[in-house]
Amino acid sequence: MYRRSFLTLLGGGALAWPRTLEALARHFDSGGAPDDELFWAEVRTGFLIAPDRIYLNNGTLGPSPRVAVDAVAEHTRRVAATFPPGVNWEDLKRSVAGLAGGDPDGFVFPRNTTEAMSFVANGMDVGPGDEVVTTDHEHIGGKEPWRLATTRRHAKYTVVSLPVPAPSPEALLETVWSGVSPATTVVMVSQMTFTTGTIMPVAELAARCRERGITLAVDGAHPPGMMRLDIGALGGDFYASSPHKWMLAPQGNGMLWMAADWRERLWPTLASGGWDDLSLGAQRFNHLGTFDESRMAGLIASAEFLQLLGMDRVEARVRHLRGILEKGLRSIPGLTVVTPTDESLKCGMVSFRIDGVDSLDLQVHLARTANVRTRVISEYDYGFMRLSTHIYNRPAELERVLELLSDAARNGVPSRGSDA
Repeated sequence: MYRRSFLTLLGGGALAWPRTLEALARHFDSGGAPDDELFWAEVRTGFLIAPDRIYLNNGTLGPSPRVAVDAVAEHTRRVAATFPPGVNWEDLKRSVAGLAGGDPDGFVFPRNTTEAMSFVANGMDVGPGDEVVTTDHEHIGGKEPWRLATTRRHAKYTVVSLPVPAPSPEALLETVWSGVSPATTVVMVSQMTFTTGTIMPVAELAARCRERGITLAVDGAHPPGMMRLDIGALGGDFYASSPHKWMLAPQGNGMLWMAADWRERLWPTLASGGWDDLSLGAQRFNHLGTFDESRMAGLIASAEFLQLLGMDRVEARVRHLRGILEKGLRSIPGLTVVTPTDESLKCGMVSFRIDGVDSLDLQVHLARTANVRTRVISEYDYGFMRLSTHIYNRPAELERVLELLSDAARNGVPSRGSDA
């Protein structure tokens, strides 16, 4: 049942959106099996997604639930009416930690994964003689801060190639570790690759890094809000994420968690009051000057919305929908799925290519034909199409997309710019 202490803490009597969450918690107190379509249809009504749109690009930007949109609007109005925004740092940290794990004192809230990872790369003393190891399946938001740091400071930047599709966690672990040398001081990997939705063996990698005194920085843009997670238990030193994806928070919300021994060691990238007060720990990095606190209200509301549903229910539903989609994809002749077959290596995303069909052409075709929103992985010249499923998706939508993809595999699609 929903946490009344949270409502009291936020001043539920003064704000409307916490009371909305309390009502939703009572409404969704039971049910919610992965195939309970009546339950999840009710959940869908809590979103503003247009009924004629099929949104399968949550991996880029997650549509916020209505309660989060209302929280942002309400706090924006408070400021316009010259009242304090009404958002408390401790409320925010507890809500996010309750969803994603990690002790609350370790959280910092920049704008996105890129900014979070930049804090780490700029704040570490990486220099000549040091080496940063990463992979060829990293998003620019995770890798480019390290390319900048190593280029500027004359350190070595090493990229290892991951197998596609990945055969096993052990193969992924050994592939990453093959790039490690005596000079390696940092390893940076994604917990889930944005390219194929592959879950990396982060906990096992963290254990090896600790044995060698290597810092592990994790790009966690995707798992929070998609799957049950305990950031602290993974054992990495840093975890950067974008709650505007699977956590369904408003745009402009980022997240960085740092292990306890780094909260006094890391140099701040942005200096404001208290940057050198080590007693503040990670909170030093939240001193960013004036910014829009309404986004923080939206983040709290989104985190609490997912918690009232329960991450076990959320993850099971996400996997169920991705399973429907993936099963259909694998049955289409001429279509190759590049996401692993091992269920432990995937959750809410599936990537593929169709023989003889350019994925960018296919993306335009799907959008024009049925208002389907997708993501093409053009990075590294991979050319995959990636589809993401979340709790607001419906099986009928997935079946419609599968029909269109089957037709595309048989008959092709018009080229971009064509009037056909």
